Amino acid sequence: MTTGTKAEPRSDEDRRARILDATWQLIAERGFHAVRIADIAKVCGTSTGTVHYYFPGKNDVLAEALKYCVDRAFARQSTRLRAVHNAHERLLKLIDMQLPRVGQVRDEWAIWLQYWAEATIRPEFRPAHNEYYARWQETVRRIVQRGQRQGIFRADADPHLVALRLTALTDGAAIQVLTGVPGMTIGTMRELLVDFVHQELVAGTR
Repeated sequence: MTTGTKAEPRSDEDRRARILDATWQLIAERGFHAVRIADIAKVCGTSTGTVHYYFPGKNDVLAEALKYCVDRAFARQSTRLRAVHNAHERLLKLIDMQLPRVGQVRDEWAIWLQYWAEATIRPEFRPAHNEYYARWQETVRRIVQRGQRQGIFRADADPHLVALRLTALTDGAAIQVLTGVPGMTIGTMRELLVDFVHQELVAGTR
């Protein structure tokens, strides 16, 4: 990360976004509880007082940074998915975007795992977490329904059940990739997910 090299944000909204952007990247690198306000201020090239002006306490900025990261990831993925008309190709595109390759997506997965951990012990995190999870499952469900309307997915498939199983499979495989479970690579994860789509939605389609 660079410090103090960017143009000074011109509005409160810009400054707030800059703080959140720096914070989520620090969380991805160091962990939720290892990030200090001083670290955030240093990355932004500002003072701790400025950070506190927008976020009263450390937990406020950390919690908002988690939400900020997830919202940006959803927005980016939604834009890319809308450009793909064919539902089968759209679902494969979604799978590809979920693979925790080194870089931004892996950092976002690190954030998501820490969101899970915090939601486990802090009830105040759960409403936002559950909203994001519902959105993730709804994305899959709508693609399945789209494929059924297009006649390229099995008509007898249950979109809700497919979404439930595919999201669970994606999350479980990603955790194994991120934690270095032997035999679970990004390539293996992709094969598992693509095979699931084929078996549940494509095989035997009439």
